Amino acid sequence: MSRFSQENIVDVPRLNTLDKLEFEESYLRKGKPVVITAGLDGLACSKWSIDYLLERVGLNNVTVRGRTNSDEYKVGKQYIIRETTFREYISDMRAKSVRGLTSYMAVQNISKTFPQLQDDCKIPDIGKLHNGPFLWVAHKGHYEYCHYDPDASLLMMIEGSKRVKLFSCIDLEKMYPNPLGSRGKTIQSQVDCDNVDLEKFPKFSEVTCYSCTLQAGDLLLIPAFWWHQVTSLSDSVSMNAFFGESGEDRYITRIMEEPVWPSFKYWLLNIVEQNRPFASFERTLQRLPLCVENLLLKQFHEVAPQSHVNKLVETIKEYLNLVALPEFNGGGKNPPPLRVRGLRWR
Repeated sequence: MSRFSQENIVDVPRLNTLDKLEFEESYLRKGKPVVITAGLDGLACSKWSIDYLLERVGLNNVTVRGRTNSDEYKVGKQYIIRETTFREYISDMRAKSVRGLTSYMAVQNISKTFPQLQDDCKIPDIGKLHNGPFLWVAHKGHYEYCHYDPDASLLMMIEGSKRVKLFSCIDLEKMYPNPLGSRGKTIQSQVDCDNVDLEKFPKFSEVTCYSCTLQAGDLLLIPAFWWHQVTSLSDSVSMNAFFGESGEDRYITRIMEEPVWPSFKYWLLNIVEQNRPFASFERTLQRLPLCVENLLLKQFHEVAPQSHVNKLVETIKEYLNLVALPEFNGGGKNPPPLRVRGLRWR
């Protein structure tokens, strides 16, 4: 039950060189995954092996996820976060202790966590940077839960190797997303891609898996709102950054159209549901158009056209069964934001 039939597996295409114009036009804007072989050649970050990092940033404090071997983690529902030093994390990992084999150093903001590396942190210029870059260090065998991000991601393999399974944004329902209101910026799947329960998740058998193995130096474009599940095939170091297309509102316009729109809508309503239990939500609704504008600007660095804002406001009203928004009677220069709750969960 844990294997895809051969006809449901497609190899992610590979390019030998990175041409920015071709990359943005043919892959980033069209939402197609692609691997660029040896894409880190000549960049200073390519030397960031575990041993190099120990020497440069071993004493830096990092946040580490725990209990990553649990069934709850593999479907993105629960884990703990602890603080430690990079050296201690690597010591546990290399000792293959219980703690080392159930931990994961994920999504460390390089500029904040490892400022010593900032001068070496040059990444390929492929589009408009939304967020990052971030550093990830995993032990051999680590399974990262299947999820999608609201931005395109460039995954850069620095040391070791990883296997990546990707699934199109068109398969939202077949991927069985966690219920609306789940924590974090991402949407997680309830499916363990290595041990699929097809009796519980029968539609998953219909999806196409886009597969690739990344070696040191390889780059992978993960299109926005595409599901992806990553397994570390060795102790590994990788980096990623989140992107959108160039332009003032081009990215927003694209993700509000088919085939991305249903997944973007689910992501937006997940944030609405995250905020709904709070007392401030009524005041958020009073100034919802401004809250939506601010959310889009913060997340995607774009100013959305008024027609887009109106559509998103109507989408939220329909979801909440509201005929009209509550009246705003004053009370502060800025409204309570539509905030991503549980950002440390991604």
